[in-house]
Amino acid sequence: MQTIFLECGAVRLVPFSPADINLVKDLHSDPYGNRCTDFSTNCTVVDAAELVRSAQQTQSDLGFAKWKAVSPEGDFLGWAGFTPVSETSEISLNYCLRNDLLEKDPDLPKRLCAALSDWFFENTYFSHLVAVVRTDNRTMRDVVMQTGFYHRESKVIEGMQADVFQLLSPSMQSYLMSA
Repeated sequence: MQTIFLECGAVRLVPFSPADINLVKDLHSDPYGNRCTDFSTNCTVVDAAELVRSAQQTQSDLGFAKWKAVSPEGDFLGWAGFTPVSETSEISLNYCLRNDLLEKDPDLPKRLCAALSDWFFENTYFSHLVAVVRTDNRTMRDVVMQTGFYHRESKVIEGMQADVFQLLSPSMQSYLMSA
């Protein structure tokens, strides 16, 4: 039985395995999939292997990571979860789902980001969560803002021009409201 970290409607987030490398490569082999990452060109097998390896290592180190998104039948839908941001020592929420899935259910990213944010604050002690969004990814910008994130700054992160959005934990929000 596979560990399910989060269920959001018909999407389940489960750990990556080395068998997922070609699925990740195929997801990121078009311009839409590349908007979700810092890949400047089409994703290679080496890039996809590094994404999977990094997700597995982050899961081992922190207890959370980017997870594979699958349907109840086990079909690959993309990935979603969390990534450490080395430049800022923060954790970033991110996702990349198949375009055909988003066309069928355009509200899925908003529901998934809300569920991931809730999971993060219920399962960690971090005071905030960020979303690092490529400046040309207006769709994800809209999704994170609708989820409650606010724009904090624009900067180059991992070689890409990005906007950093931030969401405070519920306890930090309460603290600030009472101050």
